[in-house]
Amino acid sequence: MGSPDGDTVPPRVDDDLVIDLRDGVTDPLPPTPEEEIVDLRDRPIPVADPTETGAEAAEDLVPSRGPSGRPDPLPPGCRMVTITGGDLWMEAEAFVYDSYREVGFCEPSPRRRVEELARWHDASTFHAVLAEDDSIIGTIRTITGDYDDLPIGKFTRTDFRHPNPVSELSSLTVRSDVRSTGVIERLYRAGWIAGCRAGTSATVALIDDWLLDVFHQTYRLFFKVVGEAQPHMGGEPIPVALTHGDETYLPLLQQNPGFWAWLLEAVRPEEAEEWGLPLVLEDGTRIQPGSDIAVHMA
Repeated sequence: MGSPDGDTVPPRVDDDLVIDLRDGVTDPLPPTPEEEIVDLRDRPIPVADPTETGAEAAEDLVPSRGPSGRPDPLPPGCRMVTITGGDLWMEAEAFVYDSYREVGFCEPSPRRRVEELARWHDASTFHAVLAEDDSIIGTIRTITGDYDDLPIGKFTRTDFRHPNPVSELSSLTVRSDVRSTGVIERLYRAGWIAGCRAGTSATVALIDDWLLDVFHQTYRLFFKVVGEAQPHMGGEPIPVALTHGDETYLPLLQQNPGFWAWLLEAVRPEEAEEWGLPLVLEDGTRIQPGSDIAVHMA
């Protein structure tokens, strides 16, 4: 699979991601050792869901904090790649493993990979941001399949509206010195687009409740809680899902138009049409999909 906005690199699959989305949030939570790395590994993201009834009017979903707007560009010389095998895949696995081991998210492995995720190797793809020297500074992993067969399927499910297949985000990890530089947003964008391109009904994840709040308050991405939290890989995450469909994107389009326009810059024009993505903002401005693909999301 090609990167939504970058190169395609042969990789190998088996990890988790850890990301700090608090950077850039207006009201950051008090730092704790576990939150130094945002845990989007293969576990649920505990979050309080203001959209449990689904399809609410956008004006009823206005959070208390201001929206993020357009993310910052990547640091100079950085680029996005998609990894499906090879040496770079092994580097991505080691990058995630080292981050996880530092905070106790996984068991030791002589192969420097998150063994808890090894069974999903064949269903996975890595997306990574590389520095100018080709070192990895951030990763996210997408795992596509039936809901019950994914890592999220281990959690008791309470919302069954999303038909198979779905795409799970995992292994979100970002080097601490490049947080608040647009890296995290590009990894999420790559994961979301990969799920849409795979023809899935939703993007799902295991996250902590404070991260759900960031999605809602800062980005206006209204993930819904679809299961019960439970102990998993050093935390107690909650299963959430973002439906791929117009009603899901309406609050984002209205409340965070700059971010929505930026998301679509990595979508090909024909994809935007096929997926039925709204292209006109409330002020009448028309979004041009695909404008950021050629510059590798910079």
